[in-house]
This record gives sequence, structure tokens and C-alpha cells, in this order.
Amino acid sequence: MMTVETVFLLPGQGGYTPGLLAGDDSPEVAEVLDTVDRIAAEFGRGGVSHLLRNTDAPSAADLVRADSFALQLAVFAAAVGSFRIAERQDTPDVVVGHSMGEIAALTVTGAFTPADGARLVCHRSEALLAHCPSDGGMVALELPAARAAHLVGAVADRGLAVAVSNAPRQTVVSGPDEAVEVVARLAGALGVQATRLNAPFPFHSPMLAIAAHAFGEAVTGIRQHPLRGAVYSPVAGGYVQDDTDLKALLVRQLTTPVGFMAAVRELHADGARRFVECGRAGLSGLVRRSVPEVDTGSTVRASRSAVADAPVSTLREPAPTEPAAVVEAAPPVLDELRELYASALGYPVEVITGDADLEADLGIDSLKRAEMLGKVSAYFGLGESAVDGRFVAQPTLADLADLITAVRPSAR
Repeated sequence: MMTVETVFLLPGQGGYTPGLLAGDDSPEVAEVLDTVDRIAAEFGRGGVSHLLRNTDAPSAADLVRADSFALQLAVFAAAVGSFRIAERQDTPDVVVGHSMGEIAALTVTGAFTPADGARLVCHRSEALLAHCPSDGGMVALELPAARAAHLVGAVADRGLAVAVSNAPRQTVVSGPDEAVEVVARLAGALGVQATRLNAPFPFHSPMLAIAAHAFGEAVTGIRQHPLRGAVYSPVAGGYVQDDTDLKALLVRQLTTPVGFMAAVRELHADGARRFVECGRAGLSGLVRRSVPEVDTGSTVRASRSAVADAPVSTLREPAPTEPAAVVEAAPPVLDELRELYASALGYPVEVITGDADLEADLGIDSLKRAEMLGKVSAYFGLGESAVDGRFVAQPTLADLADLITAVRPSAR
């Protein structure tokens, strides 16, 4: 039986942050970005390396509206580039890709060359743009998957499906916009938090069946190679092997649910005690919600996870981390806050938007708000000022970020 201790997690949707790889000029990261840009040109598209090199690049929300093709390719490049950063410090026993992150997971373990991994993403994006209905979306529910399935059943729309089981009380539903809105309203009537995700397509739903077929037809010429490492697929529900038809798996993934929570728990049962997120999409927080006793970290400012989880009374300013293990460029205060809140609350980062009302939209009551402000104070070195009335009164993270910048202009 294979020994499992360290698991690397590669994000899918939510894995892109402007400038994620800024400040890392290593040859291995440069090679990833150069390869992705070259393949984008093969498809008549512009490169995406500038999106990951510049912190003032368009946001994920902007790209969803303006260029979903570039967004998907940037998500892939971010995952592979962050993996290259992570492997400088450690070697994973198993690699897990979340949703589209499976393409990156299969790339870094050798099943596909980096160029072919990028080609898979490009063919996938083209198929979605050509064949996916434009009126689809996704909503995250603070419910177990079984209860979310009851809501889906109550709506009775054939295009609607439970798409992702992320954690014991976080499930994503995908389908037609109108049906997704009905699910959100039903959840609200039941007192369940429902948050629309910033996704360009209704991933993992029957709505993508035609796009999946077109994707499969387009990638027949791409060659699969022997794996150089272990890969666990949350879609397949187990480890993939050299005789697994991995292209067929990626095609099926477009319409098949992602069992991320089950994957984490099975790997934990196999002995995994350390989960390293290659990027910062909030997967570490989801892991802690499923198996709280494990060690989690991120290749981007790895000290954040420890800050988010530590008791308020023990928090101190995070110590500097090794340059080889992190991306050096610091994102804006708002991005730091989104990461901190996502990690502590176990939400995907895209759920934690700057304009979301902390209480009405994110369900952060007064007690939780005080707890989080303690973490914010420790993280930004604000001392006692973060617990005064000005900070408590801020209704959104954008407002809080503005106040932090005003109080401590050099914050991060």
C-alpha cells in the first residue's frame, strides 16, 4: 500500500488572482508562462503571462465578462506555476486537482506535456464558448450535499445538478440561471446562506453535454504519457492509473460532480496529514472543514493559513517566510483580507467579494466579526485599534480595507 503523507492541491475556478506569480523570476515558472503563451498563440489568442505577472491585471470577474478563454488558461498557468514553486520545498506523495485543476494535476505528474496540458485547456474553452448555453451559473450553499440535492430535486429542472461537494457544509449547485436563482431563493427562505459564484459556465452540470462531446472530439490527437506521480481524481473517486483513459475522464468531468470532500477524507484515511495548496483559491480552508486536525499551507504567503486558524490570543505578526516557498509580491490589502476571511471561514476566495455585506451576505455575526477582527489586527499589526468602533462598523471588506490602509498606509 502506498504511503501518503503530503498532498498537493491544484485549484480550478477561483485559482486565478491578478499578479499571482509576480516577483518570481525563476526559470521553471518562466517556462510555464512562456509555454502557455505560445499555445495561446496557436489558437489565435493573446498570452496570459501578463495576467499573472502584474498585480493590476484584470480581475477574475472582469475576465468572466470579457475573456473567459484567457481566464481558463490563466487558471491553468497559475496552478502549474504554483506547483513549480511548491516542489522547490517539498515533494508530494499525491497530487489532487479541483475541477479544472485536474488538467494541471495530470500535467505536473507527466500524463500530458505542459504544452499539451495548455492545449487541453484551450480546446475545452473553445468547446464551451461554442456549445454552452449562455444562461447558466453556479451557487454555493452552506449545506451538506444530500440536503442540497433535495433543493435541486424540489426545483425539478433537468439542467440543474449538485456540481461540487467541497466540505461538510459547502455544496455547489450548477445549472440554468433561472433554476439556480430559484435554488438560492429557496435556500434563503430556509435560512441557508447561498452565494452566486463568479463562474463563466455552469460547470459539472448536464448543460455542458454537447460541449463535452465537442471537447472530446477535439483532443483525440493529444498523446497520454505514463504518470510520474500519484494522482487522485475527485471526479473518478479514486487514483488514476497509466491505463486510465485520462482524456475521457477530463471530458466526463464537464458533466460529472466533483467529490472534493470525499477525496480529502479518503486521503486522510490513507495517512495524509499535510495538504499544500498550490495557489490561493481557498482549498486549504475546505480541507480544514473536512479534516480539521491536518496541517495546511499555501505556496503563496504560506503563513496566512496559520494566522487564519490560530486562536486570537496567540496571534502575532507573521514571521517572514522563505523566498523560495512564496511569491514575493504582496497583493492589495483587500486581496489579503479576502484570503484571510476565506481561509478562516472555509469559503472559496471568489465568494468573499469586497462588496459582500459581512453579515447579510457572508453570515458573519457580531461574535464572529470580533474574532475575525482579532485575526485582522494580528495579521496587519494594528494592535488594539482593530477592535474599536470604527472597525466593527465597517459593513464590507472593501470598507475595512480602506480603513486599514488609512490607519496603516504601509499595510502589506
